[in-house]
Amino acid sequence: MERFIFVLGSNWQLSIAELDNYLKYSKYKGRIIDYSANIAIVEFKDLHLDPHYINKLMEIQFNLGGCQKISKIFDFIDINTIQEAFPTQMQNFKSVERTRKKISNIIENYIIGKNGIFPKVYESMFFAVSIYPNLYDDPYYSDILVKHFLPFLNKEIMEILKQKGAEKALYYQYPEKNIISGNLNPIFPHHLIKYDLLNENRAEIIFGFTEEGVYIARTFTTDDPNFKKKIDEERPYKEFKSSISPKLALIMLNFLNIFENRESKKILDPFVGNGTIALFAILQDFQIYSSDNDLKKVNNTIRNIHWLLDLLEEEIPPFTHQRVVKQDAKRLSNIFQPYFFDGICTEPEFGPFYTEKPYYLQAKEIIENELTPLYDGFFKEANKILKPSSRICFISPIISTIDGDDLQVNIENLANKNNFKLVPMLDLTRINSKYNQKLKFRKNQIKNLIDAKKGQIVKRKLYILEKK
Repeated sequence: MERFIFVLGSNWQLSIAELDNYLKYSKYKGRIIDYSANIAIVEFKDLHLDPHYINKLMEIQFNLGGCQKISKIFDFIDINTIQEAFPTQMQNFKSVERTRKKISNIIENYIIGKNGIFPKVYESMFFAVSIYPNLYDDPYYSDILVKHFLPFLNKEIMEILKQKGAEKALYYQYPEKNIISGNLNPIFPHHLIKYDLLNENRAEIIFGFTEEGVYIARTFTTDDPNFKKKIDEERPYKEFKSSISPKLALIMLNFLNIFENRESKKILDPFVGNGTIALFAILQDFQIYSSDNDLKKVNNTIRNIHWLLDLLEEEIPPFTHQRVVKQDAKRLSNIFQPYFFDGICTEPEFGPFYTEKPYYLQAKEIIENELTPLYDGFFKEANKILKPSSRICFISPIISTIDGDDLQVNIENLANKNNFKLVPMLDLTRINSKYNQKLKFRKNQIKNLIDAKKGQIVKRKLYILEKK
């Protein structure tokens, strides 16, 4: 068995749901054995037996939308040892010193060696320490781990490298103001790329905390946010105020549970907009079909697809115009054959784009008179054109009102009415329970998951529906 840290995206619940789904249904079978709000500890049965397993990690990294980095775990230190070495109040200096020496010895055992963090000693070595706390709002992180544990690690690792023979050993220095304030983020994926931290003589060393303790790991793969940003921001036609993020598009595609022979699988986005899902479906090798009731959006999507294929230096298929068409989502069966699609992935119309919260009655009218009939008609058509047991990953809005409760479409009712069942987004039998209430998954939470920023007027609610 080999264990790895998967650094999660900002929406950690959605990232864990995607990761567990991937580990359960893809060819890379694994299990989440521990987690926090920032990391998931994944145990694979035989992945590490392949001498080129890092290539497999890179493939997993590329497929996942909610994973920032993957790091190989070398050791684990229980939380009592960490708290004894770095107490909130210093009472027994000798005990602290003795326990810190114990931690230093553990780190030294894994710094250099064929199976170590660094495979051998180099003349010049560079490292960056990233601490991922159980929760960022934990005072122990800001007061102790950032201000005391981080400097200790930098000093100890640098001295160990020099003792092992490195002439020059340097570490990444975080802004002093962030260390003083305790408001410190670990290094981001673009830092790994910028500082070449995947090279043999350079490394990001992660200390990832859960309730149980800290996992020590070295990062082997990272997301490439610059590439996703380029596709999202430099495509000819875009709509920033309402389009979904590239990461969310990838997460949604993974919830379709199509991981093998993707090049032969047909996916539909019937509310294509300017094509975010379509573009990232192409990157994932799907046969993507798209439609929209707005001809301008259809044409924009075609141009965006041509731009992406040109960027990738791939030939533009002559049938692109046949796969991206103008069509009402309530009449999809007029142009697509029965049982044609292996999956549908889409964010439908949400109604007006609100810059301020609407009144309750305004939002209620939109929900009842526009969105519910639209979604109902779409599900009816989806049932005709989807293969049996195929899935829809669907986003529905939650509208916050100025004078009442939040409002949303009753997706479960529409699903049942149109021969779909709601699939839980997370299998709780595969996730260990946590003591901290902020980290618990509850049964009523996993039928759907919300993707939203604080104060957002219209929140995204993700559903997985499976054709009965």
